Amino acid sequence: MSSWTSVLQQLAELDPADFDPADLADEQLRETVPLAQHGINRLSALMTRAVAAGDARDVQRADGMVSMKSWLTGHCRISGRAAADMIRDGRRLAGLPALASAYAEGDVTPGHVATITSAVTPARVAVAEANGIELATTDAVLTAAARALTPEDLAKAVRRWVAGIDPDGALDDAAGLPRLFRMAAGLDGRVHLNGHLDPVGGEMLHTALEAVMNGDRPAGDLRTYGQRQGDALVELARRALRSGELPTVRGAAAQVRVTIDWFALCAERAAVGVRGGELPFAGPITAETARRLACDAGVVRLLTDPAGLPLDVGQEQRCGTAAIRKALELRDGHCVFTGCAVPAAWCDVHHVIHWAHGGPTSCENGALLCERHHTAVHEGGFTIARDPGTATWHTYRPDGSEIHIRGSGP
Repeated sequence: MSSWTSVLQQLAELDPADFDPADLADEQLRETVPLAQHGINRLSALMTRAVAAGDARDVQRADGMVSMKSWLTGHCRISGRAAADMIRDGRRLAGLPALASAYAEGDVTPGHVATITSAVTPARVAVAEANGIELATTDAVLTAAARALTPEDLAKAVRRWVAGIDPDGALDDAAGLPRLFRMAAGLDGRVHLNGHLDPVGGEMLHTALEAVMNGDRPAGDLRTYGQRQGDALVELARRALRSGELPTVRGAAAQVRVTIDWFALCAERAAVGVRGGELPFAGPITAETARRLACDAGVVRLLTDPAGLPLDVGQEQRCGTAAIRKALELRDGHCVFTGCAVPAAWCDVHHVIHWAHGGPTSCENGALLCERHHTAVHEGGFTIARDPGTATWHTYRPDGSEIHIRGSGP
């Protein structure tokens, strides 16, 4: 039995219960984690070499498998994508000895290796050699980059190499990259997104998101970067809908539509047994969320019979006029929630007393709230109140205590 086989057998027999990170001091933990990654790199390199050898000798046929990929997915229980990547790595590392050595030494990760082997295709190697650039040179340059850079930065360096070696091919690759975006309403009440963009499309979206994120970053904002990006994406959509510049859909302006029973709309907050609203794509929402959307919206009355079939449809009525909004923007200036300074143009018109509960659509009963704080007032149980005859607003927590800016009150 070879020394490596003996080591692997010992690793397979290790009992994870023998290792308790709680027994290690902080300095020991800082030493253990990089050492573990170094070992993972070396084992991955060993497995890749073994797969390459098995692939070259068709060892999978003895087990009735027609390809090394199918053998790996069956015997190692890895995904088809992971198996294909490992086979590709093994085949191409044969021509990249410097990278293979760095991998075996544990100095580069499987991610580094995959980034290089996926880019250094036989066709690109041929183009480079036709232009006087030997494969050994490419191997040395990219391996040096892999030793020094993170996988993300290495990916950029490799793309620069591809653009320099094969500009026509790089252009073809870019032109052939489809933009793909999917949305699906999940069973957990959230809408799930996934997809990918070409570099230019991605840069456009990133630039737009960054503009909204940096323009709406109140002091003390505790949202993560991902949460800020999510809010910015919704804000971009909201601005597009409000602009009136989107194409019409079946003759009607693009707009968010919500359906809710009149009695549910008029019910008190958190009333038990009240049916919620319905969004055409995202599905059911709570009655309070529907009331928030109805604060600053057009309303169409639709009468139905007991079976739910329409009997009569009224004309759309706006809940807030442009004149009232302008007056509120002049008076409030920005979101009135204590501590928030989101600009007026980004805010909803909130009915302090909801119109479904008899509250008038007026400046006296109106307030500007950004989407986040409009949600906090409706779904979160916060309340706002204005000193009569002034532009001074107060915000109260669900327990009734007032929120004060430090130094502005008790």
